[in-house]
Amino acid sequence: MSPKAERSRFLHRSLFNMGISGITLTNSESFIEPQWIEITQHKISVANLPPAFEGFSIVQLTDLHHGSMVTLDYLQACFRQVVDLQPDLVVLTGDYITNEEEYAQPVAQAIGEIIVDAGIPTYAVLGNHDHWNSDWSNDWNDGLDTDVFPLRNRWKGDGVEVINALTAGGIKVLMNESALLRRGSDRLWLIGCGDFLAGDFDLERALASLPSTDEPRFLLMHNPQPIELIAHHGFDLVLSGHTHGGQISLPFVPPKVGNKYLAGLFYVGASRLYVCRGLGVTGVPIRFMTTPEIACFRLVRASGVQSAATTSLTQRNSQSPRYSSFDRYSRLAIASSRG
Repeated sequence: MSPKAERSRFLHRSLFNMGISGITLTNSESFIEPQWIEITQHKISVANLPPAFEGFSIVQLTDLHHGSMVTLDYLQACFRQVVDLQPDLVVLTGDYITNEEEYAQPVAQAIGEIIVDAGIPTYAVLGNHDHWNSDWSNDWNDGLDTDVFPLRNRWKGDGVEVINALTAGGIKVLMNESALLRRGSDRLWLIGCGDFLAGDFDLERALASLPSTDEPRFLLMHNPQPIELIAHHGFDLVLSGHTHGGQISLPFVPPKVGNKYLAGLFYVGASRLYVCRGLGVTGVPIRFMTTPEIACFRLVRASGVQSAATTSLTQRNSQSPRYSSFDRYSRLAIASSRG
């Protein structure tokens, strides 16, 4: 390793240790934030929004990661907050479990009993962890750079256990397909894609059933990485998660999860993307300066987009730095989706 690389590695380790030490010493909820929920409110303008959908409200939940580190009690409390918001629609953008399929049924049942039974239509797409399969197979990595995708073979399962659990809970799972939402004669489209890392992302298939109209289109996808490939479709809003907002945010240190689309609202080509920080954690059960989030969107026909948080927590800069160590990962991942 070169002296420059060694110095960089030492700096990163030192900053990480300083951050963890600060967490331990302060024991402050403003820094240790694994269950301090931030409800964010966003007004999204849609130029061709049908009159019946004026004021239509959507709540996004993502990255629940139910398991030993993210308890059902905590998630149930989050679901009750969603019901209190009285949305017209709830969308779920993946990673309901971390790596143990037996957690799928309890969390899906809780969503059904709290949100669906409250009369709120609920749609979902899968995340990479929902495809977790402990029966690893190196053959599944054929044609991929395993130095960049060292864990991709973990996500070779078909996610059927999670799909079945969600469906049993009254949740419609969109696997590269679309759903039509109606209010009287007015319509808008909800599109859901399979997970990118699991190799199931197929937007063209999802769009195949849509008519050639200017009706509003909203896309659900777990991972924000493909956005630059698909932005030309002009989606009114793309909702994703996956990044946890980085989960642990330390100065000059690349985030634990994510690339340049780390959290918040982005304008990418002809589309708008919102990356929600989600509710759960993976790895170290800590969130540092990246609070869990329930994202709420209200559709309006007026011009402009306004976003605000309902708490006084630190606001995030949507234009997060693009760390070079994630550039290669992103480029290869996008290239692999062209095959």
